[in-house]
Amino acid sequence: MFWYNWPTLLQVIAFAVMAGLLGTTLGGVITILLPKLNRSLIGVLFSFSAAVLIALVFVDLLPHAIGHGHYHFGIDDYGRPYQYWFQHSGAGLWLTVLGIAIGVGFILLLDKFDKHGHEHVHGILPHNEHCSHKDLEVLGMSERDRKRMFRAAFSIAFAIILHDFPKGFAIGASGSAIVALAIGVAHIPEGMTIAIPLKATGAKWHKIIGICSLAGLATLLGAVSGYFLGGLGPYVSGIMFAVAAGCVIGVVFKEIIPLSTQYVSNIKWKMAAIVLGIALVVILNYYFHGYTHM
Repeated sequence: MFWYNWPTLLQVIAFAVMAGLLGTTLGGVITILLPKLNRSLIGVLFSFSAAVLIALVFVDLLPHAIGHGHYHFGIDDYGRPYQYWFQHSGAGLWLTVLGIAIGVGFILLLDKFDKHGHEHVHGILPHNEHCSHKDLEVLGMSERDRKRMFRAAFSIAFAIILHDFPKGFAIGASGSAIVALAIGVAHIPEGMTIAIPLKATGAKWHKIIGICSLAGLATLLGAVSGYFLGGLGPYVSGIMFAVAAGCVIGVVFKEIIPLSTQYVSNIKWKMAAIVLGIALVVILNYYFHGYTHM
């Protein structure tokens, strides 16, 4: 009967919450605990965010979108371990290109409809929760920059949701705590990329945590769907990854990189942040990618 499946379903939900909240929320907490922002730190953090997001596109989003393969380990009938190649299906090259175009187009449309700076969307950042005008003068930050930072945070969160939803299917299909932990740890830098522009706008800590957690909970929705449906079709998941990649590319080149260039003054710190961001994504992907495809 269906009721006998409830313990397994609850287990999947617990794993998905761990994966979704562990990574993005912890990334938000780390960002909140950073020292008070100044111009140089803002520039360095945005350089770090740009590096993390671009690395995420090439080591995670695009391979999943186009289709990729990797080695699995198995045990034969005689108890001997062996290695075999498993090819994951994706949307293919041309659908991936289409998905990227859709993602970039979404960012351009968002900018077009936000020309007048609707930064107080849904009360997330009411005016009295922003930095004071005195703080803005000290940072040399204009109202336009604050609007760009909020728009960047919103766009990154949307891309992370598109990225986390199909990832949740891996948890729902496997019911594995190792898979959940691997996904959660890999999501830490993603949570930071959402929180950094929000922190720069002066958002309260509890709203930064809330937005990071909301993005991470897309993993929960994907896991529950994966539990009942077994998995997304290769074209659907591939296109979702492609659109996410397009959103990331659009927001990085339109908002993150210009802001990092504008605020950072020390090129050495900027280069160090870029190297750290790329290295973090590559290392996490290297050590945890195999677990998320067990």
